[in-house]
Amino acid sequence: MAGRKSTGKRADSDIRLSEIAEQLESAFMAGLGALSGARKKGAETFESLIEEGEKFRDKATSRSESLIDDVQGAIRDMAGDAQSKATGLLDQVRDRSNLDKLQSAFDTRVADAMDRLNVPSKNDINAINKKLNRIIRLLDEQGKPAAKKKAARRPAAKKAAAGKKAAGKVSKTTK
Repeated sequence: MAGRKSTGKRADSDIRLSEIAEQLESAFMAGLGALSGARKKGAETFESLIEEGEKFRDKATSRSESLIDDVQGAIRDMAGDAQSKATGLLDQVRDRSNLDKLQSAFDTRVADAMDRLNVPSKNDINAINKKLNRIIRLLDEQGKPAAKKKAARRPAAKKAAAGKKAAGKVSKTTK
């Protein structure tokens, strides 16, 4: 019986070994299957990631182009506004030159009208004041005796200067 027990134990252990070998082989095949599936899934995932990347790039490009168009439009609007403001300023400058021309024409007509009415101009009044100053100076010099003239040349010069000042005041009040 001792022989039978040893052969029975061997048969049991052989059966167990074959079961373990089958299980190991099944686990190995399952691992290979998982690896094959992961490889297929990985390739699919990789392809889907590429597609997502392309979609993202297209959206980003279209957004960028849209933003660039918006910025260019804003720049064009600002340039148009600046140009219209510059044109407005130029028109104002031109209007001022027209205003100067109008003012000059007005001054000329007023001067002509005053001349027709025999109203003296500022230049006429200045010329009269100069003549009056000379006359006053000559009268002052003639009214003094000859002896006093030599002794009083300095005071006469002061009087002449005072006469000029008085004549200047006269011309200022007539303006």
